[in-house]
Amino acid sequence: MTDGTDLALVLAVPGRHLASAAEGCRERGWTVLPAGGPGDLDRAPGGTRVLVIVSDDLERMPGATWSAVFTGRVPHEAPEAWPDGVPATWAADHGEVRDVAAEPPTDPDDDDDDDDADGAGPQAFLRVTDLAPLPRERWVHANELVPKQGRGGRAFLPRTPRLVRVVD
Repeated sequence: MTDGTDLALVLAVPGRHLASAAEGCRERGWTVLPAGGPGDLDRAPGGTRVLVIVSDDLERMPGATWSAVFTGRVPHEAPEAWPDGVPATWAADHGEVRDVAAEPPTDPDDDDDDDDADGAGPQAFLRVTDLAPLPRERWVHANELVPKQGRGGRAFLPRTPRLVRVVD
């Protein structure tokens, strides 16, 4: 774009899953990242930059320290097996696929009507290439990703991928 801004997908992934995904990316040339839910995946064109926040390292850096290139959303419907290419650590943590829509609620007396507009919903996945840590001088701080009012304070941890404008 000519105005110095660029669209990027922002998502949060734990560090151990990123390291596992990066290993898979080096081996195959691509990897599949868990996205929590679909978020803005269907709005992002192939080739969109992906900025990844290490969700368990916010004390060191409240912002994106990894990047990749989005090649597309990976279709998945429970109870199908997890897509090929998900990080081995993530697959080990999540075990076999369960059809959560078919399961009864864990607490039928739950009167909590806090229907979260950013709720994750069914698990979604995205295929990326070029997954790697960013050089320190290219880290993108949370305040560059979303205004303070939109991130709930210093840290910004999207539950699903969000398409944002980033100034280069």
